[in-house]
Amino acid sequence: MVKIHYSRAENYSPAVLDEALKKSVGPVLAGIGGVAGKKVMIKPNLLEYRKENDPASVHPQLLTALCRMLKDGGAAEIAVIENPAVRTADMIIKAMNIMPELECMGVKVANCAKYTKFPMPEASRYHQLELAGEFREYDLVINFAKAKTHAMMTFTGGVKNLFGLVRGSERLSWHLAVGRNFDDFADMLLDIYLLVAPQVTLLDGITGMEGNGPGSGDAVELGFLCAASDALALDASVSERLGIAGTPVLKQAARRMLIPEYCNCGEVPAARTIKLPEPPEKKLEWGVYFPVKLRKLLRGMLLSKPVVNRKMCISCGLCAQKCPPQTLKMHHGIPKFDYPGCIRCYCCQEFCPKGAITVVPSRTLTLLSMLERIIRKLNIYRPGKRR
Repeated sequence: MVKIHYSRAENYSPAVLDEALKKSVGPVLAGIGGVAGKKVMIKPNLLEYRKENDPASVHPQLLTALCRMLKDGGAAEIAVIENPAVRTADMIIKAMNIMPELECMGVKVANCAKYTKFPMPEASRYHQLELAGEFREYDLVINFAKAKTHAMMTFTGGVKNLFGLVRGSERLSWHLAVGRNFDDFADMLLDIYLLVAPQVTLLDGITGMEGNGPGSGDAVELGFLCAASDALALDASVSERLGIAGTPVLKQAARRMLIPEYCNCGEVPAARTIKLPEPPEKKLEWGVYFPVKLRKLLRGMLLSKPVVNRKMCISCGLCAQKCPPQTLKMHHGIPKFDYPGCIRCYCCQEFCPKGAITVVPSRTLTLLSMLERIIRKLNIYRPGKRR
């Protein structure tokens, strides 16, 4: 039984963080014999840091508090290793203004560099993955995630955070290879989780992100930290707390019978619902069979799509650079989408520095959803009942 340790934390002041970390991470570290004499690697979510208290990344004060906790616990070596999508790890740490404090503690900050092709565990769907091999050089890996929504996977938690160990160019390749099938992408994330198997996963849920995540959503005050020895169990627990049901990762994990039994401990927050992005794919559940070709046609018509707000766009071209199939082009300084060629990976939305790109449902999907609500309200069709 995996224990998910929760602690309340209303802000990022040092006193609050020290107490919250003791209650959340403390029991998990105690369960593995502590950190004394161990080499510790922290893999944080450092997507970007464009403004003070940017919810796109773990909070800088929480990262320093965690490092201080590890140092006080006698860790022999502490390294913060990440592979941000646009900037380097040290650039983001410097933008957070915490590099001097980390250096004083002797904390190493580095980008992932030692990429290795790993054979996969027996339960994996994919036979081989190339990941940053640094995680094999440390006695303890702390997977430090941020509670955020995600346009493609609905939620960024502990499992999704491990995707940062994939080389940047390979990330685009994976999006291109499985971008049209979100279940396949979720399976790939689960395989990384099985391979890396971090001993500790910590989630920054003090201030999270809702709406247009994972980079340009709105900050939402959640007021908790949580930690566990299993990233998937933590994601399942947090999803229940935040009203997030049926994410692709959790759905595939349940199908593969990977979710371990878990229980919540400590200062468990009350359940609530955060604002989610438009689901990447809605499926009508009318019990009607569609031939494969028609199903593909309908899927293309029903998928949500990225759109640009011209007033917010700064014509930086980053969306076009990060488009895996290279179907998005800049036209007179404005992104122009080729929707038939779009694989719906939403990299453009994720990397937009101004939040100018959002994911919206198609008109066809909107009309069908309205029709479905009318049918259900009028009780015309009852699933499972024959007339």
